[in-house]
Amino acid sequence: MTNPNGIRRMVNRLAWASMLLASTALTTPSAIGAGAATLEALDSMEMPAEGANGTRIEEFSGLAWDEDEQLLYAVSDGGVLHHFSIRMDGTRIAEIQPVFSVPIAGTASEVSGGSVTNAEGLTALNDDNGKQSDTELLIAFEDGPAIVRLTPQGKRIADIPLPGPLADKKQYSKKNSRLEAVAFDKRHGMLTAPERPLKGRPDDRHTLYAEDGTTWSFAAFQPDSRIKAIQKLPDGNLLVLERTREKKGGAPTARLRYLDFAACSADRECHLAELSAEPDAMLVNNFEGLARLSDDLFLMVTDKTKKDAESTTFVLFRATTAP
Repeated sequence: MTNPNGIRRMVNRLAWASMLLASTALTTPSAIGAGAATLEALDSMEMPAEGANGTRIEEFSGLAWDEDEQLLYAVSDGGVLHHFSIRMDGTRIAEIQPVFSVPIAGTASEVSGGSVTNAEGLTALNDDNGKQSDTELLIAFEDGPAIVRLTPQGKRIADIPLPGPLADKKQYSKKNSRLEAVAFDKRHGMLTAPERPLKGRPDDRHTLYAEDGTTWSFAAFQPDSRIKAIQKLPDGNLLVLERTREKKGGAPTARLRYLDFAACSADRECHLAELSAEPDAMLVNNFEGLARLSDDLFLMVTDKTKKDAESTTFVLFRATTAP
């Protein structure tokens, strides 16, 4: 199996060049309000029900790409860490192959002195520094709540102190609406967000929390839309994945939004750019995991169980800015 060397090397320079030409449009509040970012769904691939060592491929909630190791990591609600190799054919997914799986819930259980399960958010550290064997993972566990630093083999390194009210279980609106997303910022450290706003906060306004205590807030795409993932971008800003429903009782839909920190107000109230006015058919599903493969190519994954008729599905898409 060949490694996807073309993911960054063949695509990044050309795609990012166009993004840089448009970067001034994204850094002005008026351009963000006009929705200068765009999204193009490119390809999708379903996964078999079983992966490495017969481990089930189901309930994926977090993704991360390791450029140095050429591996895709995924975590599941059941507390399992998976590794995948990817082979690309231009902007198409040629193959996604499971290569390693390991339980991680037990490894992290000592963080809170009790049960820490339901892995929801994932990001990789040291993943593109040109060195191998130094990658670490940050995993957000909804049942804890906790954020833990682990090796790619699932060994616990340390827990990350939760900022502000996030360490108090009683502050969350629901038990299954705790920490859902995690990323890392060189200025502020770990970034995280609960699925829904905490108790006493507006239901239609999300808050992003940093390890150093800094917070940012922004309007939800629609009332009751839920944060499912956050992904750091090369320009230092964030791509936010929210799960919405176009109508009550309708199918879950992925909404991708661009958070430009420089465009936030002095009190860190932010206005996000919408990447698509209408959802692509490939984005109508229960997506929870998000990973950046290159400067403008991303993968999302669905959260599916054995009870679902559909298999776990990966979707490849391109996010750029309009010229």
